[in-house]
Amino acid sequence: MSDSLHAFAGDFPAADLDAWRAEADKALKGAPFERLIRTTVDGIERGPLFTRADLADAGDSGAPGAAPFIRGGFAERDEFLPWGVRQTVDHPDPKAANAHILEELSGGASEIALKLDPLGETGVAARTLEELKIVLDGVMLDLAPVHLQPSRMAPQSAALFLALLEQSGLDPKTIRGGLGLSPIGQKSLAGGGAASLEERLQRTAEAAAYAAEAVPGVKTVAITATAPHEAGGSEAQEIAFACAGGASYMRAFIDSGLSPDQAANALEFSFAADADIHLTIAKLRAARRAWARVAEAFGVSEDKRAMQLHAVTSARMLTARDPYTNLIRNACAGLAAAAGGADSLTVRPFTEALGPATPFARRMARNLQILLMEESHLGKTADPAGGGYLHETLGARIAEAGWAVFQEIERRGGLFSTVRSGWLQGEIAKSLDARRQALAKGKDALIGVSHFPQLDAKAVETETRIYAAPKLDAPVIEPQPFAGKVEAARSGAQVRVLDLPEPEWTPVSPVRLAEPFEALRARAEAFMATNGDRPKAFLATLGPLADFNARATFAANRLAVAGVEAMAPDAYETLEDCVAAFGASGATLAVICGTDEAYAEQGEALARLIRIGGEVEVWIAGKPSETAGVDHFIHMRSDALDDGARALQAVGA
Repeated sequence: MSDSLHAFAGDFPAADLDAWRAEADKALKGAPFERLIRTTVDGIERGPLFTRADLADAGDSGAPGAAPFIRGGFAERDEFLPWGVRQTVDHPDPKAANAHILEELSGGASEIALKLDPLGETGVAARTLEELKIVLDGVMLDLAPVHLQPSRMAPQSAALFLALLEQSGLDPKTIRGGLGLSPIGQKSLAGGGAASLEERLQRTAEAAAYAAEAVPGVKTVAITATAPHEAGGSEAQEIAFACAGGASYMRAFIDSGLSPDQAANALEFSFAADADIHLTIAKLRAARRAWARVAEAFGVSEDKRAMQLHAVTSARMLTARDPYTNLIRNACAGLAAAAGGADSLTVRPFTEALGPATPFARRMARNLQILLMEESHLGKTADPAGGGYLHETLGARIAEAGWAVFQEIERRGGLFSTVRSGWLQGEIAKSLDARRQALAKGKDALIGVSHFPQLDAKAVETETRIYAAPKLDAPVIEPQPFAGKVEAARSGAQVRVLDLPEPEWTPVSPVRLAEPFEALRARAEAFMATNGDRPKAFLATLGPLADFNARATFAANRLAVAGVEAMAPDAYETLEDCVAAFGASGATLAVICGTDEAYAEQGEALARLIRIGGEVEVWIAGKPSETAGVDHFIHMRSDALDDGARALQAVGA
């Protein structure tokens, strides 16, 4: 039987980089090779090809569970739960929130991200220990870790949570979770409160010391590197934010008496995962590499330098238009986070850009993780991306870029100083502008929004939440040492609502990349509400269907980006027939579609005849030329936002 076996590669020549380059040059047909080179927003080259030779520059990535922990914090993943399935609960009603938590846990989640807000505006209105007990009733806290989400009232909420854990009767050593303290991140997002930062850091250090003694498995600080990402920042800026934030807390904790190991153990880092699978994998590996260096510099023991890494699917990539496409983006992001070695993962509901999630949307988010785990088997190996030439090399390059930004932040006085001065926001704004330009110019795509929009996309439901928190006659948890906060929480005191600080600088504000495109669609819908029909454009075709079909399809999609409907194109025997059809359509915008040869021969004549009918605009679907009488040209690299704004103007919207 062995005689029938053959080496599949036996009849093929050995792979050769020069041979590949020759084939690439042939395919380019004279175009420069640089056309194949893609770069990240940070200017890092990511191809077109990585080989084994590139690994020499990437350095040794070690082994899973071993320093520098590039390949994850554990040598093996848990067979049944390779990463924590952490889903967010934020219903304002404590009883409804409890029902949501139990639904998440019974449906496959293993951890809960609990968003608290005493006002009930952005989270659960759990203001006292008794109300928090309602929220967590029936939750086995030693099996299902609860992580409080960062908020302005996080120190007080953390005191409630610790008081509840103390009264639970559970073995403190078995409890995992997080307190969600993030004073630097919260002040960065608020745009003020610099005067109280030193005190807040001191209270955070007190909380870390308290937790290290009472519940050593509970993380005190949540370092939200997602903040620069959601503001449009680059991968290097996200890593630098994490390292600089971590360094700030390490200094404060060590100065307050914690050991380096205790200080590092108090931190959890949150990173965003987006639909760019390979870039996300490389970014997470780069983050682990960079943090191991920071931890080493602070004297953390070698086996304690692994970053506790929580991944959250990106909010900036989500769209309010055609939201079902968000399922694809979330799937890509979840795959990248799992393959990139995240210790836990939160998948956002696909309807988040529209409003509160329904049970269906929450289930879809949760089940996506289960599919990745149980059907894609991403947890069966400790490091599924390990050894990949792309991921290893790109990860090392991103780490270097992130380290350079981190050093600049440190040179400028640390993370909070760069936020307070506005320097970091300015750098993030440059990255955001580059991302928006890439989308507008067609180099990147948001399916359903900037590419292939559906004007009649199926609507989705969101949940309506109405809850008025009852008034409480209870003392408030005062701004006192952290142990005093816990004692006040035990005694029935309620969370004190903090006023927003006076604006002192431009905050690090989240964005969605689809928003400029969605604004165009909103203008078209306003037109439709007033006129009873969508704004429309006429496709003036030249030649038979085979000649104009490709450009007519492109024009229809480009117009739909702005909510303008292209009338179904037809083939015409003469230019006069085309002009007559245009006149009968009532349109005020005509887009000529055909071949370059047809444009050269008949483009000017058709444009002139169309204009005889009155005040209209005439465009051509194709690259700019000297064609007279044409107002605008749309093509693969024209600015889609500018095209959309022009189209709306032309049709009277």
